Amino acid sequence: MSSDISLRRLEYFVAVADELHFGRAAQRLHVAQPALSQQIRQLETDLGLTLLERTTRRVSLTADGATFLTHARGLLVSAQSVARVAAEIRGGARGRLRLAYVDSTAYEFVPRFLHRFGRAWPNAEIELFTMSSDEQAQAIAAGDVDLGIARAVPARPAVDSSVLGFDRLVVAMPADHPIAGQASTRLRNLSGETFVGFSRDRSPSLHAEIRSMLARHDIRYDPAIEAAEYTTIVGLVAAGEGVALVPASIRHLQLPNVVYVAATDAGAALPLVRLSRIGEPQAIVANAITELHLTTE
Repeated sequence: MSSDISLRRLEYFVAVADELHFGRAAQRLHVAQPALSQQIRQLETDLGLTLLERTTRRVSLTADGATFLTHARGLLVSAQSVARVAAEIRGGARGRLRLAYVDSTAYEFVPRFLHRFGRAWPNAEIELFTMSSDEQAQAIAAGDVDLGIARAVPARPAVDSSVLGFDRLVVAMPADHPIAGQASTRLRNLSGETFVGFSRDRSPSLHAEIRSMLARHDIRYDPAIEAAEYTTIVGLVAAGEGVALVPASIRHLQLPNVVYVAATDAGAALPLVRLSRIGEPQAIVANAITELHLTTE
């Protein structure tokens, strides 16, 4: 018995079993009747079974044929399911998306994106990673992550980027700070402050961006304490260790003794950046990029 059973021959057998007539089955399949008969005989040879009783007047299923018919139908349904899943994978409707994001986007943007993406592509899976912008670029270049939501554009030859928008900055400060009661402030008013900031080792691009922003106001940015997550940074502010420049979405993180004051300068904002591989072949990533841009609208 051959183990290489053609799905086409199974389809031919099911058609003959349904019609119990080679002529009608051939018309249904749009094939010549002699070719159909040859394919059925080859299937029987492959299986080592007699599936059909043939006489000049009628065609009927043998006992083995009736038993095999149920399995043949199931195999054809399975094959159709396999083909459908393959088409969904090619089109990006199914598969796994490995998404990295900076923690400051976890309060607003990422939940909105996940909700939108999940509704548009319910059969796709998402694996989430919290990473700094530079860590995302490294992971994407290495093929460990498919898509990143970052705050800076790290220079990596294999990484493509697009600015999705900008988030205004606010100053997180202790509640007893002299300007804590104000609704807003200018960056120049932070001269002489002790800063708490994001780790320059984990996110040199973000550190350089904030340092350059403050340098335009003659303020030296050299955080006394550096941390890897904004929750820790705001916690240090609450402990009175200094002030921190953070995206406005961080205001959702409410801790005792912390006040957020808006920075009104035109340049007091951080970009929201999409990172992905140049020439990324996966359709699921292209679908996710489309949903990312729609999320910012």
